[in-house]
Amino acid sequence: MDPAKETPIRSTVELQGAMLGRHQEELSAARYAVEGLSAQVTELTNQLQSLRAEPTVRPSRFHSEPRINNPPCYSGQPTKCRAFLTQCKVVFSLQPATYAADRAKVAFVISLLSGRARDWGAAVWEMEAVFCEHFSLFKEEMIKVFDRSVFGQEASRLLSSLRQGKRSAADYAIEFRTLATTCEWNEPALAARFLEGLTEEVREEILSRDVPSSLDQMVELAIHLDKRFEGRRHALILFCTFGDSPSPGRPPLAHLYLLRNPPLLRCWSLHAPADSETFSFLYFPVLRY
Repeated sequence: MDPAKETPIRSTVELQGAMLGRHQEELSAARYAVEGLSAQVTELTNQLQSLRAEPTVRPSRFHSEPRINNPPCYSGQPTKCRAFLTQCKVVFSLQPATYAADRAKVAFVISLLSGRARDWGAAVWEMEAVFCEHFSLFKEEMIKVFDRSVFGQEASRLLSSLRQGKRSAADYAIEFRTLATTCEWNEPALAARFLEGLTEEVREEILSRDVPSSLDQMVELAIHLDKRFEGRRHALILFCTFGDSPSPGRPPLAHLYLLRNPPLLRCWSLHAPADSETFSFLYFPVLRY
């Protein structure tokens, strides 16, 4: 073969070989890129599935949580432990992003302890107790140490002996309902027990009417009547004056009114002047229910 003709052919073959080599490299690079993209897609798919599997939905980082006041400090009172922990749980529910971790919840509770409760909280935190890593376990431990709330038979015993005494019917109703929530009494039994614990004047007034069958109606009526009696007692004292004498042969109107109202007579006896002859009324309105 002519060497002059062989040179161009060889050059052409070498050029084609170089081009084929470059194509092979480009194909290899493209294959590696596709494999990398496939791995990224697989990873993103796994992350998406894990997010869907989470039991709680995390709020967006741009979501503004409400600002609320911290609960009052707890110093170890036996009957206030559960109420304190409930207030803390309300804070956690309103600020889920801030207190997403259990350890953050435990730290928040310990920061609000004082007195002997603070001493206990500091000790378990320093020793890195296991229950400090889980709020549910920490709550159970704290209740076991401090809580002495009454439940069941003990609450029923206290409810059976509860009386209104000298306090208002509203205050009596608050303590009565608090104990009733931990008892298993039915509605008629609760209403009857509440009526029995009222003061004599309020109870007698209720019995002279149609006695309510539900506890809510009984409480509402008792508070209403108690306020009326309290208003009468204040009116009796406010409209009293000294110096004017009744007409000859006629007793003071105040005395007649008191004789017809024994509860007010007992109240007046506590505030009556030393010289009862000088006691009279300038003005006394007629009060009715």
